[in-house]
Amino acid sequence: MPQPGFFVVHSRAVPPLTAGDYTLTGNQTVTGGSTAPYEGHVRVNSPRYRMPPDQILSTFPPANAEGSYETRLPQIVLKRRTLPWERGVDADRNIPWLALVVIAEGEGQVSGESPISDCVTPGINLSGPNDVATGVYLSVSQTVVDKVFPTKDDLQLLVHVREVDLNDTELAIGDDDGFLAIVMANRLPQFDRVNCKPVRYMACLVNLEGQTDALPTPPDFSLTFDFVAAVQDVRVLAANTNYTADQVVMGKGIKAEASVGALKFAAPPRADAPATATSFSAKPVSPPISQRTPVSESWSATQTNVSNIAVSAAPSEAGRMVRDAMTAGFRSPVEMIVLEKTYRFPVLAYWSFTCTGAGSFETLMQGLDVGLLGTLPADPSAGPKPDCAPPPKGDAPPPTDPPRLAPEVTDTGHVGLPHLTRRGDGLRAWYRGPLTLHVTQREQPDADGHLTLANTSDQLRRITPDGREDLGLAAAFEIGRLLAFSQPAEVSALMRWRREQFGADRARQLSQLAIGKLTALAPALTASVQQLGQLVGKQVVLEAAKAPAKVLAPDRPVVDPGRPLTYLAQGMDQIIANGFGFSLDAVRKDANVSGIAGALANAAVPRAERAPFDEMAAATLKDRLSSAVELITSGVVKARPVTPGTGPQRTPRAPARKQRSPERDALDDLLDTAAGNRKAPKGRK
Repeated sequence: MPQPGFFVVHSRAVPPLTAGDYTLTGNQTVTGGSTAPYEGHVRVNSPRYRMPPDQILSTFPPANAEGSYETRLPQIVLKRRTLPWERGVDADRNIPWLALVVIAEGEGQVSGESPISDCVTPGINLSGPNDVATGVYLSVSQTVVDKVFPTKDDLQLLVHVREVDLNDTELAIGDDDGFLAIVMANRLPQFDRVNCKPVRYMACLVNLEGQTDALPTPPDFSLTFDFVAAVQDVRVLAANTNYTADQVVMGKGIKAEASVGALKFAAPPRADAPATATSFSAKPVSPPISQRTPVSESWSATQTNVSNIAVSAAPSEAGRMVRDAMTAGFRSPVEMIVLEKTYRFPVLAYWSFTCTGAGSFETLMQGLDVGLLGTLPADPSAGPKPDCAPPPKGDAPPPTDPPRLAPEVTDTGHVGLPHLTRRGDGLRAWYRGPLTLHVTQREQPDADGHLTLANTSDQLRRITPDGREDLGLAAAFEIGRLLAFSQPAEVSALMRWRREQFGADRARQLSQLAIGKLTALAPALTASVQQLGQLVGKQVVLEAAKAPAKVLAPDRPVVDPGRPLTYLAQGMDQIIANGFGFSLDAVRKDANVSGIAGALANAAVPRAERAPFDEMAAATLKDRLSSAVELITSGVVKARPVTPGTGPQRTPRAPARKQRSPERDALDDLLDTAAGNRKAPKGRK
């Protein structure tokens, strides 16, 4: 078993038997006669038209993914190691019967569910048992087979067995024995640099049984081959063809013959045409992107549609609907359009992905231009860059725009950078990195060999002669602090030191300082420092007993005099006059003539306007007053107890008194006046 992170590659894992029906025959000879021969029937099963979902562990690129996939071959990982060799396509058992074919939009047709008899090229009969009743097939022309499909010699190189450690979850990906079968494609996805647009691909795991003769012959490697995004696009013809399949078979409509780099259109001869009639052709066919977009959904719309279906569809139908949505752009009827020979290959599994970027790692690094410190952004007045500009080095990204201004650099290695303060002010500050070529003045340690300790980065800010801040040391401090705190072991060690050693040392230093400063404890400091708390408590109690007002706090009187009433300084007469709202000077002046009683009686007192009396509010008030009186007086009059054995005794009743009408007061007069029952008495206002 390999170690985690490593794997072992095996060229093949050929099983002893291929898939099919077998008969086991047994003969036994015994003394005195022979027995009847035994014949047992055994069937070795293997997928033929559809791959079981539990046998697919992973795919690359992922299904419905978008990205730059120009540097890695698509591949599929199968769970059973012997799957690619469980069926025979040739006398040589080492040749696998599976191939991963990658086609671009318009190069082929992925059918819907069809009977298995329709999933192979007409004229090809596959003997033996079948795993399903219906399947999916890939229909492609001879041109696509010659340019895209692997050769027979390549099949052994594109399939291998990988042995991994089951504990390595990244490599094992759910396997049960550590052996995986890897099937790789022979085509690198490409970004369309001519039309500057992404290219959508379909990866199909096809069955090559009975059709290895259709595979292309090994190419002449003395020629120069270029990777192209697409070798054939029949979607243009499919959009311009309005004839049904029956009309095409009957000789009507348009057919096309594909050739390298161009499509040749040819109209079939009519029945009434002379024998010398010649066909016409139009080439080359390379419509611009504006004309090709309507023939199919755009790649982004297809990606979004697949994602929406995966989320919204019912769980039982999600798989079928997602697979059906992925085939958008791969539905053009190739067999009805092209004139050349077409082939059908059973598809066991398929998924789509989109190549949205161009360039390999090498070309990206060659075209990398991030600018040095101080590089300013491009001039926005120059306008936005085009979506796709011609790359300067074949497939490298276009160069960045030049900066507007030269960077601000000094002889000491400092560079001027925009700085945003904590208050939000935009300023210019100086910065210098640790790799400067200028000789700097180092800070010297003290007599003990220690440098000045900084607790925060703000302590290392420096002001240069021009008034700007130099943030080089502050930035270095902050970067070092963040790097240290990024290590969990460092943070754990600091926390453990602070919890154990820092607290003990701090208490020890404080105790030593207390011993040197507290002279009141000098007579009792004969013990160790650990008994400082007990000694301090004892001395505090003794000193508090001697002078409690000095040690604790002075005594406070039980009752405070309270704050003075300043309004009483005006005199009682003025306070009463202000309360009733009359003039005290007028009363005093009139008192000389009619006396104080007459002056008060004649004094004009402010009177509020009469308000309408609310009978219901008065009744409610009286009821509440009665209830309050009954509640207060309840229990005041108690019954007189009866002496046991003497029988019931009656309490003598006091002689009845003549009921006197209650004496009226000013409140009764006010209520009657408000109710309008009687006039207000004279002299009362």
